[in-house]
Amino acid sequence: MALATIDYVIIALYFIVMVAIGFIAMRFTKTQEDYLVAGRRLSFPLFFGCMAALALGGGSTVGSAQLGYQYGFGGIWLNVSIGLGLILAGFLITSKLSKLRALSVNEVVEGSYGPTARIFSSVLTLIYTLTLSVVQVISIGTIINGVLGIDSTLSMVLGGGIVILYTFVGGMWSVTMTDIVQFAIKTVGILILAPLFCISAAGGWDALVSKVPETYLSAGSMGFDKSFAYLVLYVPGLIIGQDIWQRIFTAKNQKVSKSGTICAGAYSILYAFATVIIGMSVAVLLPQLDNSQNAFVTGVTTFLPVGVRGLVLAAAMAATMSVSSGTILAASTILYNDLFVRFIDRKPHRTNQMGVTRICALLIGVVVMVCALWINDVLVGIDISYGYLSGCVFVPLVASFVLKRFSPKAGLYALAVSAVVVTGCFLTVGTASSIPIVAGMTSGLVAYLIVNLLSKQKVTSPFIDDAAGALETQEQTVAQGTKREDPASPQAAGEGSENPTLSPNGSTSDERP
Repeated sequence: MALATIDYVIIALYFIVMVAIGFIAMRFTKTQEDYLVAGRRLSFPLFFGCMAALALGGGSTVGSAQLGYQYGFGGIWLNVSIGLGLILAGFLITSKLSKLRALSVNEVVEGSYGPTARIFSSVLTLIYTLTLSVVQVISIGTIINGVLGIDSTLSMVLGGGIVILYTFVGGMWSVTMTDIVQFAIKTVGILILAPLFCISAAGGWDALVSKVPETYLSAGSMGFDKSFAYLVLYVPGLIIGQDIWQRIFTAKNQKVSKSGTICAGAYSILYAFATVIIGMSVAVLLPQLDNSQNAFVTGVTTFLPVGVRGLVLAAAMAATMSVSSGTILAASTILYNDLFVRFIDRKPHRTNQMGVTRICALLIGVVVMVCALWINDVLVGIDISYGYLSGCVFVPLVASFVLKRFSPKAGLYALAVSAVVVTGCFLTVGTASSIPIVAGMTSGLVAYLIVNLLSKQKVTSPFIDDAAGALETQEQTVAQGTKREDPASPQAAGEGSENPTLSPNGSTSDERP
């Protein structure tokens, strides 16, 4: 693949800057909250850029261009599904989440359904974040291999190693600062420059439209089944994903989290059209590609001018590295906050919290790298990760948001039944299908409804503001071992406090975890 010296220089500088930013971010990382949720103080520009960078990875870039090459505008459904998921998350859950001092999805699960449900949920969400991290490391290696011609194994070690390093060093502040740089590069390179140059190479917009098959101009060209599969795969997962929630927890207030998440969804939809147009342009100019997966890289290296190529290819790497760093940190948060602190070391104030948290991040990074070198299959990883998240966790978690009262046993049984069903579907029909997700969600919903109907024990949802003041005083918090304030007080009920903490049974307190 012919790249000019300046292109290689730009790509090399990109990697150097990412590592440097990771070490600079150490100055801002002084507490556990700094490491895991950037101190919960991101303003709108930072939050919006980071959320958009997190949501759109290598699959959203290379995969969307591939779909554009194969189907035309029908390929928009991959990134449109991501955008819709973020928009729904913005409207449905960000306002409620911003009132909590939680660190993970599973804290919310325990607040509604108890500690056993938290164990189930932690395992399932850990599978999701781990496999999604593996997918991104594989994608990084694929892009580096295609661009630089380096051995695929070495490419994964190089790209994945850099992500693991700066995530380990600076945590969420490293992820935030690198994501902002990556968001800027991605916006300029992929959203603006690449489509313009590709359309120009095709002879202009009118020429491009006239040369593609008529079906390419329809949003339904991919067929209902494939389009619907992307909606089922991504929309539920974006609403309840640990990586998305952890990013929501970084916003400084409710307004920032809601508007930033919705705007990131709108950005994702624009990104869908940009990447699909790149693929369509390549289909017109190079209709006989041996592998349509190479549409993005081939189009960039063939039709973009020297210098711009390096920038856009760096942007593609940036897209993948943004998601990878976010999911690695999400997985390490689950390992530390939901398993280690909750069930092993219940008094973390007696240990070096930052040190243990970093060790968890490093351990997750090593596991991700080993799995990436072993699996080396992007599609399988995506299907498994979203299969367990959307198929198992979505129903009970969303139910806790929309129902005023429910049985704690309902969520536990829904998690257990859907996990068995999803696993069974993976073993019988394979991973390349939406059946495991649909079957998991359906079985989970049925189990939830039956148990909730039959159970006489009901609890009030922790997200019903009027009921918060009626909840009883809780024992010491798990994170700091300090006595909680009386939940009947105005502060614990959420009055005069912007970010109360969710306790194991759903009550709230102003104490930080």
